[in-house]
Amino acid sequence: MTRIALLGLWAALTLGAPMHAGAHPLAPSVLSFEHRADGTVTMGWRAPVKRPTGQSLRPRIPEACEQLGPAVVEKNEDETAIIETTELRCDPPDMLGAVVRVDGFEDSSVTVVVRIARPGADVHHAILDRGTRELTVVAQVDESHSFFEYLMLGVGHLLSGWDHLTFVLGLLVLFGWHRRLVAAVTAFTVGHSLTLALSVLGIVSLPTALVEASIALTIVVLALEIQSGTHGPVWKHPWTLPGALGLLHGLGFASVLFDAGLPAEEIPLALLGFNLGLELAQLAVISVAWLSFKAFRSALPSTWQSNRTIPAYLIGSLAAFWFIERMLAAFGIVA
Repeated sequence: MTRIALLGLWAALTLGAPMHAGAHPLAPSVLSFEHRADGTVTMGWRAPVKRPTGQSLRPRIPEACEQLGPAVVEKNEDETAIIETTELRCDPPDMLGAVVRVDGFEDSSVTVVVRIARPGADVHHAILDRGTRELTVVAQVDESHSFFEYLMLGVGHLLSGWDHLTFVLGLLVLFGWHRRLVAAVTAFTVGHSLTLALSVLGIVSLPTALVEASIALTIVVLALEIQSGTHGPVWKHPWTLPGALGLLHGLGFASVLFDAGLPAEEIPLALLGFNLGLELAQLAVISVAWLSFKAFRSALPSTWQSNRTIPAYLIGSLAAFWFIERMLAAFGIVA
């Protein structure tokens, strides 16, 4: 019974993940409205190619606007996102009072960054999610993102990434409730912050498919050390592997914020709030998982080494599947 209880707990935490999970398939989509000098509006929609089955967001054309022609659909350069462009004519032309809506939030955890750019005016940004599914376009009066919105975007980023959650839970199995665990998750956030900042500023860029495959490989390495039962390099240097994974995750997510067209003056606030939300979410997930383990402690075998064999194989098998799938995608063998 004790082994069944342990297996059930870890199956719920790791095998509950979608098998076709990209690095962060629930990363925000971007909905933009570019106002032209001739009075027309270009509506752009950018959505990740990889997303969970059954979860599909679709923007509505505002009732104050009419479509002037068929939408143009194409993929971005590294074929990780679908970009759809539609020409509109709106009344009034500046879209004041228009309601912007996105359908599909009822079965989705995806966040949508809305960007509205008018000639001679500041760019307005807003965030739509399950709690806020629409917005009314109003006059351009100090409507930039708040720190809290960026913080919640960081929280959602972590909770939407099954590979990230699997890695964090693997760190908990390896270190237990130990100061090395806090060092490891903090190293992840530092690495993530560094490459996210460099990527958003256009200094660093790598192919997304290879980044995702490398992320999966780091999880395989973690699973191997869990299974070994020895104090290997990850235990001795808890900032190395998590820090490397953080560097990779920062590269994998930066393109979304970059394509959202964040104004330069908002980038520092966005990075600070986003990464703080990421760190808080990591610590919250670890705390909940640790409390769950404590609740099951009386049912667990006395030898910790025998206990963590099961989660090591679950984590390693899932990560190995992701690695193979992503390498095949990187070479164009599978979609």
